[in-house]
Amino acid sequence: MASRLAPDSATVVGLLTAAGVYLIYNNALPNGTDVRASHPHDEDVEKSRKFAAYESAALIAAVFLVARDLNSYIISGLSLVGIDYYYKHQNAIHPMTGKLDTEGQGLSIAPGEPGSFPLPDYTTADDIAG
Repeated sequence: MASRLAPDSATVVGLLTAAGVYLIYNNALPNGTDVRASHPHDEDVEKSRKFAAYESAALIAAVFLVARDLNSYIISGLSLVGIDYYYKHQNAIHPMTGKLDTEGQGLSIAPGEPGSFPLPDYTTADDIAG
């Protein structure tokens, strides 16, 4: 398959497509700081991230079919992988610990209760007896 672009043009097309991928993610998701500050493994963020990935893949495929250039495809594909990984990682960080939440439950500290901690039990034997 012969490229329809000159080598310099292929790089520019790849970079412009990468900018399009960035804009898709920028419009579909909140910024990375907000994603990181929310609870890990947020389903809404994950759905939006997947939607942005599908839109970006469609953009990359359309540009590839028109340009038929492997260099622009590689540049824009790497940008998609990098940006998608960035948001996936930000969505997995627990805001209280600042570390990657590997439990996959979203709230490894107190499942079901966002950001809460159990209180110590202050009952005494007199309280129970009486």
